[in-house]
Amino acid sequence: MIADNRRVGTMIVVMSLLFISISYGKTTKIESATTTSFLTEHTISEESSQKDSDGESKKSGGIFPVGALHDVIREERNEALLEIDKERKATLVYLTLERRAVVDELKTELNRLTDLLQSERRATMVEMETIGNRFVENAILKSERLIDHFFIRVIQLALIIILAFSILSFIIFRIVVKRKSNSL
Repeated sequence: MIADNRRVGTMIVVMSLLFISISYGKTTKIESATTTSFLTEHTISEESSQKDSDGESKKSGGIFPVGALHDVIREERNEALLEIDKERKATLVYLTLERRAVVDELKTELNRLTDLLQSERRATMVEMETIGNRFVENAILKSERLIDHFFIRVIQLALIIILAFSILSFIIFRIVVKRKSNSL
């Protein structure tokens, strides 16, 4: 029975201390919330969360340790941020690989198009050279025909003139011979 009385006494002391710490924690939370809300801005940085949680863990106590809850929340947030950072890095690596693959594909396509354009240019140059050669050959043939035609016409003209002079000279010769034979 004495042991039970001691247990009851210690439990009363512990309970009273817990109630006092809870009430003290509530008053400090209210005071700190009213004073800090007007004096400071809230940020989402890790340092400010550590300062807030450290300050509250020192001031508050009770059945639910608020400081420990803030530490757990901060740890969860840090783990979430680290996971997000890992995902971001993995996404950046994936996007970098994709970008490199696209750039390589574009370079390959550019090289293919450049080779295609060069081969088309070469083919066009060969065709133009062939067409130019045909024009030159046709021009030479036409000029040869023109020259041949010109010389044939000149020879024909010369033959007609020679024929005309020979007929004229024959006529003149006949007239002269006839006059001589008539005068004799």
